[in-house]
Amino acid sequence: MPEVASSRTSEVAEGLARALGMKVGERRRSALLFLYLFLASAVFILGRTVRDTLFLSRYSLSALPWMFVLYGVVSAIVAVAYGRFADKLPRHVGTAGTVALGGATYLLTWGLVRLGIAWIYPVFYVWSEVVANLLIVQFWTLANDLHDARAAKRLFPIIGSARVLGVVVVGTSTGAIVRRLGTPQLLFVLVAMMIAVAGLARALRQEPRVSAPSATRGPAPKVFGSPYVRALAALVLLTFMTLTVGDYQFKAIARATYREDALAQFFSLFYAATGIVSFLFQVFLTPRILGRFGVGYGMALMPVVFGAASATLVGVPALPVATVMKFADNGLQYTIHETSLQALYVPFPARVKARTRALLDVAVKPLAYGAGGLLLVGLSSRLAVRELSIVTSALVVVWLGLVPVVRRLYQRTLAHTLSALGPMAIEEEPYLDSAGRAALAGMLESPDARLVLLALEHLGGDPRAAHPEVVSKLLEHADPRVRAAALRALPADAPVPGAALEARLHDSSAEVRAACVRRLSRTRGDEAVEPLRALLDDPDDDVRVAACAGLMRSCGVEGSLVGAARLGSLLEGTPDARVEAAALLGEIGKDAYIPLRRLLDDSDDGVRRAALKASAGVGDLRLVPKLLGLLDDRTVRVRAGQALVAVGEPSVPALLARLSDAGVPRDTKLYVPRLLRSIASPSTYDGLLSHLTSDDSHVRLRILAALVKLREATGRRPEPLSFVRKAVEHEAASELRTLLAWETARSTYTAPLLVESLAHRARRAERRIVLMLALRYDTAALRLVRDRLGDPRRRANALETLDSLLEPSARALVMPFFDDAPLPARIAKASLLVPEVPKPDALLREECRHPNPFVVAVALDALTLAKSPIVAEVADEALSHPSPLVREAAIHAVVFADFSRVRELVSPLLDDPDPTVVAHAREALRATPDDRPEDCMNTTLEKIFFLKSTSLFGHVESEDLAPLARVATIESFAKGQKIVNEGEIGDRLYVIVSGKVSVSRKGERVAELGPGEAVGEMAILDASPRSASATAEEETSALCIGSEEFYEILHEQVEIAEGVIRMLTQRLRSTLEGGANGA
Repeated sequence: MPEVASSRTSEVAEGLARALGMKVGERRRSALLFLYLFLASAVFILGRTVRDTLFLSRYSLSALPWMFVLYGVVSAIVAVAYGRFADKLPRHVGTAGTVALGGATYLLTWGLVRLGIAWIYPVFYVWSEVVANLLIVQFWTLANDLHDARAAKRLFPIIGSARVLGVVVVGTSTGAIVRRLGTPQLLFVLVAMMIAVAGLARALRQEPRVSAPSATRGPAPKVFGSPYVRALAALVLLTFMTLTVGDYQFKAIARATYREDALAQFFSLFYAATGIVSFLFQVFLTPRILGRFGVGYGMALMPVVFGAASATLVGVPALPVATVMKFADNGLQYTIHETSLQALYVPFPARVKARTRALLDVAVKPLAYGAGGLLLVGLSSRLAVRELSIVTSALVVVWLGLVPVVRRLYQRTLAHTLSALGPMAIEEEPYLDSAGRAALAGMLESPDARLVLLALEHLGGDPRAAHPEVVSKLLEHADPRVRAAALRALPADAPVPGAALEARLHDSSAEVRAACVRRLSRTRGDEAVEPLRALLDDPDDDVRVAACAGLMRSCGVEGSLVGAARLGSLLEGTPDARVEAAALLGEIGKDAYIPLRRLLDDSDDGVRRAALKASAGVGDLRLVPKLLGLLDDRTVRVRAGQALVAVGEPSVPALLARLSDAGVPRDTKLYVPRLLRSIASPSTYDGLLSHLTSDDSHVRLRILAALVKLREATGRRPEPLSFVRKAVEHEAASELRTLLAWETARSTYTAPLLVESLAHRARRAERRIVLMLALRYDTAALRLVRDRLGDPRRRANALETLDSLLEPSARALVMPFFDDAPLPARIAKASLLVPEVPKPDALLREECRHPNPFVVAVALDALTLAKSPIVAEVADEALSHPSPLVREAAIHAVVFADFSRVRELVSPLLDDPDPTVVAHAREALRATPDDRPEDCMNTTLEKIFFLKSTSLFGHVESEDLAPLARVATIESFAKGQKIVNEGEIGDRLYVIVSGKVSVSRKGERVAELGPGEAVGEMAILDASPRSASATAEEETSALCIGSEEFYEILHEQVEIAEGVIRMLTQRLRSTLEGGANGA
């Protein structure tokens, strides 16, 4: 029976935790924090009851304002002292110190009260508030350490209800205790509760702190230097100054009605009733209000209720009205207001959080009480109690005006936490003021060429920067890069001595000569014909092209005749000459269409490539049909795209038509949005918006990214909320449907690439939703949110930033999608209508019809590994798929699922246009029924596994590695054969597939490598000399990628470059941190 009871208790606890939104690992911590806050709150409220009763029964009401002033002064002194060590001591040690000091002084107070010492009553009035407030501050500092932004918003309302429960328990029990023991004996109860608080703080010391990004080295920032802290300080000051006046009004009216123990009983009943209502409010309403409306509404509720009651009190100075006003203080302050306020502390770095809280809660808040006290000292003798409400009503108006300011700065500060740049993260492009320009001008005279180049770059982009006399001196600089940059940076009308320019025409550097030619042609016109004619035979082709283009564009009739003659001879010359002609036409620009069109159809591949590159300089609309056809060719796609962007807005309709054309390759459709985002115009935005219904989710992602860029570039007004909601609903419902189906299918289909692919697509869905929101909300903040969602240390703050940006109806729809709750709960919370969820086989069948070839290939692989009964059917269809990756996967599926039909189904693929597919077809026709998958030729999907095992590609998604894996080859090495030699220039990466490889440096063996490990990772990036030799210890096969293939794919697959950059950044950071630690 005890076991049954224990089991039922456990089930009840489990159900309660789920109902409260607690995750595994949070329950013990939340329970301890709940009890901690309950006791700290009990100390706070019971202490107030004791001090109010002892003081108000012995001193006149006129002394009360001076208590507020004295409390503000004492608390500010305590805050300064506390702030010095708050972030240096462990949290539980700081709490123990407060308890020891507070407990000792409370016991001393009891003794002095018994002796009838009069001065102890005002001293205790001030000191009890200081100690109790410090305990609350220490609690919330610890709670913030243990919760990220999302967990804080989810759990703080629950934990915070302990404060209200403390009020209820104290309020309902104090009257009985007072009647039995008397007020002074409550001091012993306070000491006992404080000791329990210290014990709970100690029990929480082992709880894990929230991991956060590495803090910036150097001294901690000045707390009050932050605009956000200053705004919070102003809000706290105004809040508690107003509440102090209201507290005085409430107590004045209560004192006029009750005395001594009757007054204590009224206070206890008031606190009890307030506590019960507040507890229910905190548990049932606070989470819903904050979840739907955010912290801005949470901060505004208390001043609205308080202000309404205060305004009423002017005409109706009765205790019920004053009680409502005080309820707004005690009831709403300790529920929704405090929960909102705690959320506002989340963005502060851990190393300044305690000092910030000390400043605001232990210094500013008491000073607000003091300011309220001084206000009362000046007004209470002049104004009736009810007339003081005129003052409080005016203060409430200003208080409410501060709420949106604090909310805006909260959003901004949260966004700063997402970036290593801090406040610079979402600033606009920096404005170069006069001081900045002066500093850069000083850099122009630096002996360091790098600093000079940096200054020239920045000054050159600032139309207000004019330093021609300084820049002219740089024409004699020792570094040719500086001389060339100076020539480019000089304003067209800047006076430059002719001798200086002539000298640069004969500079030893071709870059300088070319820059000088371009300046000379712009500034001297037809007077430059002879100097430029002399450079038509310069040994450097860039100088020759610059000279000829300058003659034709800027040197009048004479120059045009000379330049045209040279161009004619180049067009009729050798392939090298025609390549130079293409470069010349690109520099001439818009009038070069007809000869350029001829070169685009040249018989020489090098000439065609040069002409395509030059097309970006010509930008003629008549080139568009030719360029659109070239977009489908992966080898020239980037050049063709640059040329289409150069045409500008006239090319937009043709590019948009490619997105809706079913015959256009998917790779082209993925590339088109990247081109369109560079053509910033309203028509581009509107055209892309109409294609947002694409069936291909990856194409939608690219379209959304382009739309956000275009919105920023064109200053487009935010899209209507209804439009954004509809788009988000469709996106979220579609992805949640897939995830629900996968919950059932994951036990059947366990292929690793399928698992990774679905997770990757879920992350893409998150990105699409954030991008959709960026069509309406702050694009800079949402860009940081999007970039940080994948970082576990920053995800919570990213989601809190997102939450704070959204309107209530959008928040209710969007935020559940990002929750960690079970899928059905997320769907119900967002009120989404999810289409019918497919069964496992139906899900995989859908995956095999997905527009993304990689998804299809992965689904086929999963069906093959699971020996699904539908694999033969879907493989048969996939053999004719447009993508060679899918046809390859289909061949592999047929071999292991429908071997009897291999010859019938695979033989036609011997004539496939893709050589990799042909190789796999031949392998399949040689296979036998007894062959195992590992005995067959490595598939592209298997090669992806090998690539991801290397540190170079470990951060790249498998889908993005597919093009690289398809060009990778398998090479075999006999035992003892050298794979790479130390000192040789390397340009190939090897990933060991099977066998063993020994690594030696200067003849000494330093390592042994096995399958999945790489040789020559860095050589593929910089073709540097090998740092060691690698030799096959046994028969070894390795995946091989050359740098030429790598960079060719890199031009197309930007995601690979991003992954490699992340890897190199992490290595650099590790190196720097290691060096710093070592130092």
